[in-house]
Amino acid sequence: MGLSKIILNVALWVVDVLTFYVHPKKNRITFISLTQSELSGDFKLIDKQLRHENKYDIHYILLKFEKNLWGDFKYFLNCLKQLVEIKKSSLVILNDNNYVISHMKPTNVKVLQVWHACGAVKKFGNQIKRQYPVRNYDYVLCNAEYWKEPYSQAFGVNTNQVLVTGMPRIDTLLNRNERDEFFLKYPELKDKKLCLYAPTFRGNIIDGLKIQSFDFTKVKDYVVLYKFHPLLGDIQCNGGVNMNKEDLYTLMQVSDCLISDYSSVIFDYSLLNKPMISYIPDVKEYKHNIGLNIDFDDFPGPVCTDEDQLVKALEFKDYDYDKLSYFQIKYMVYTDGKNTSRVIDTINQIMEEV
Repeated sequence: MGLSKIILNVALWVVDVLTFYVHPKKNRITFISLTQSELSGDFKLIDKQLRHENKYDIHYILLKFEKNLWGDFKYFLNCLKQLVEIKKSSLVILNDNNYVISHMKPTNVKVLQVWHACGAVKKFGNQIKRQYPVRNYDYVLCNAEYWKEPYSQAFGVNTNQVLVTGMPRIDTLLNRNERDEFFLKYPELKDKKLCLYAPTFRGNIIDGLKIQSFDFTKVKDYVVLYKFHPLLGDIQCNGGVNMNKEDLYTLMQVSDCLISDYSSVIFDYSLLNKPMISYIPDVKEYKHNIGLNIDFDDFPGPVCTDEDQLVKALEFKDYDYDKLSYFQIKYMVYTDGKNTSRVIDTINQIMEEV
């Protein structure tokens, strides 16, 4: 354990002792995130519905973590604040792993993990080597029965604590259409064949992040729209159109096909019944160093390990849409647009039990 974590643990212990009198309030829910400074995605949809029902006292601790000296200091203070707010709450809702919960969760507080992805191609959490073990979650949401086992491993819970509700943001993917607004903004792309490139990142926040890309100029039949993981920042590439600041679901809707790798976007995209390509030139190294939660034999499209294969695969000759349908059913069960309602029902049930 590094010096910074020792200092943090001592500070958390002091705050815990000084707030011995703080206990959960019956109807209090607190959202905590280190990946967003304002409500977005699943959190925004859940919050909107909870506020519509007007049954709970809702609070937020939202911080977009930045790996620098000032960011580390803000994180330190945020953790101390988290502990106090956690102790006041009946239910804490997370969308990423949380150090305070894993180390000092009060026994009479429930924790719901609303993970920020629709699945996990690559191993994560307790499945890999990490700085601290993930623990103390009471419930974890997922999209299909398939995810019960890998999520139980990753989050340190039993499989019966992993609940198949579907993720709320999928409702927006299925129920909204922003094509017209997109092409008003980018009229030069209208009537063009658009290929979305949306890879994940390599590495981690602590040790550094890396990107995997390819030569977009080799692609002749499509305009490549590229959007890298938000943690990588606004990366510039030649030969494609920078979409790093555009909404990912909008890009999914306007694109004709997807190229990705170990990113969970392949699960979301499968619901749109459009062809996909996996570009994984480092797959042998990745399997050895990180590990995978899915078998790429299941992937409903070409799996490419070099640029020549990738360019040829974009011809999409005899694309297997039956395999795409099987993939979607296996990894993404609900397509009825009612995921948010199922999650709210789950939260109401948890709150009745606390």
